[in-house]
Amino acid sequence: MHKGEIIDKLRQMRSEDQSYTDGRILSSVSTKPLNVAIKAYEIFSDTNALDVHVFRSVEKLERGIIEWFGKLLKNRKTAGYITTGGTEANIVALFVAKKTYPKKREILVPESAHYSIQRAADLLDLRIKYVPLDRDFRVDVSEIENRINKDTLAIVATAGTSALGVVDPIEEINELCENIFFHVDAAFGGFVIPFLDSKLRLDFSIENMDSITIDPHKMGLAPIPSGAILFRNESYLDRLKTSPTYLPFQTFTLSGSRSGGAIAATWATINYLGMDGYRRVVKRCMENTRFLCRELKKIDVNILVEPELNVVGIRPKNLERVWALLREKGWNILMDTHSKSLRIVVMPHVTEKVIGEFVRDLREIV
Repeated sequence: MHKGEIIDKLRQMRSEDQSYTDGRILSSVSTKPLNVAIKAYEIFSDTNALDVHVFRSVEKLERGIIEWFGKLLKNRKTAGYITTGGTEANIVALFVAKKTYPKKREILVPESAHYSIQRAADLLDLRIKYVPLDRDFRVDVSEIENRINKDTLAIVATAGTSALGVVDPIEEINELCENIFFHVDAAFGGFVIPFLDSKLRLDFSIENMDSITIDPHKMGLAPIPSGAILFRNESYLDRLKTSPTYLPFQTFTLSGSRSGGAIAATWATINYLGMDGYRRVVKRCMENTRFLCRELKKIDVNILVEPELNVVGIRPKNLERVWALLREKGWNILMDTHSKSLRIVVMPHVTEKVIGEFVRDLREIV
């Protein structure tokens, strides 16, 4: 095929999918990346983050990102790296946990945890004990306490659950984690909670927290793939170091080859927006979230839990019928079978105008 044919074909195929531009994608935890990030990706598209002896600039960019996260998480010793996303980051966290307490095998996991935790347990030969949720869909801390035993390796909490955006009681769980590895999956909430005017806390001042997953390709607005695994200090990464015979250095990442383009795009995004830019983005998303909730209450649609983040779970009567009719009207929205709800993620592309149109269509259906 000629170059022009290839580009035309790709554009035609992409046009068959929905676009973030019209705002009708309510199910996604990602959004359209910034132009500066796309350009950064292009500049570094031929680089491999593994080959630090060839592409030293990529290593510098990644170090800069981790230092930025250190400021965000109030710990200048923060260590970690850019992953392909939250799944890889969660696997790495539990891999380090197993290295830390090699004789233990049991992890306590909320029923609402991301499925990647189960994947990690299968890969690492760990046993999961699922912990039930309370009435607000947060993990029940008393039930965690009841399940702790001498074989407890790790406890996992979520800061922004996949179904409802709920934040588990991290500070209460922290009190139970002496000599137990404590990992927080903040793939979604990691770029929201630090910029909220609320009592929620997510940083390494929580003394027993060992690791955090944060995804720049979610509310960090970076292009996919971009996740991050972050540890309290460098010693955690030392537990993963290996020395390939064909490389002149040690490496600790789960993936071998890694995209320098993704790292450059992430660096460009966080430096373009900065802390103040993210604060503005989060403020706008939360204002739109509150607007959505007010409008939903006007039409008597049940909101499962008052949102702490920019995610709203609703449970209208005749749930599956409503879901089907919304999709017929062009709304890309997901139904969670566990909480029996529809999830609306108020990302930057979901504007007040879009919300008004959605509520109008929902009113007609219900």
